[in-house]
Amino acid sequence: MRKHLFRLSVIGFFILFSCQKEIIIENDDFKWSINIPNNFKKVSENNWNKVKSDGIELFEKVSDQKVKKEDIENTLFAYKNGKFHTLESNYKTINTTENYIENNKELNAVTYKSLKKAISNTELDSLSSKQVISGMEFDTFEINFNYPNGERLTTKSFRRLFGNNRFTINIVYKDEAIGKELITSIINSKFE
Repeated sequence: MRKHLFRLSVIGFFILFSCQKEIIIENDDFKWSINIPNNFKKVSENNWNKVKSDGIELFEKVSDQKVKKEDIENTLFAYKNGKFHTLESNYKTINTTENYIENNKELNAVTYKSLKKAISNTELDSLSSKQVISGMEFDTFEINFNYPNGERLTTKSFRRLFGNNRFTINIVYKDEAIGKELITSIINSKFE
């Protein structure tokens, strides 16, 4: 009887596991496709606009700068897994390609300084690097938040210029295993 129940449990697990739908996002503008990890759910446009609005409000408060409408990115999609795991992609049309490298450095610096000021009791580490995705080089910028209670949160951006569009993939994660899954999904994504 125990063997029979065990077999049924194992069969049930495999049926349940095989029924989980893999989400594949395809974007024609950037000729890009990515597999979204299981357990991530799409964030509605209204909810994501609220997240963006809250972020802009916080940035304006800590930086004493006003965000212009033309500085706001266009969201391609946003997915979440619980409170601390996010995968989001956006793009922003920029005026010139000549200063992309300097603009990218400035964006990283402003982001770091604003977050440091907003959560001054938290230790932040940052790292800039390069990552090859589908044969193309992306600029990456990672910030690790080391909270006083010992918890850790990581944000990582992957950016590349396509024409005059700065294309970005952003992730946030608390659980290292989920972070690895997100990064693997991004690295394995395809650009034609």
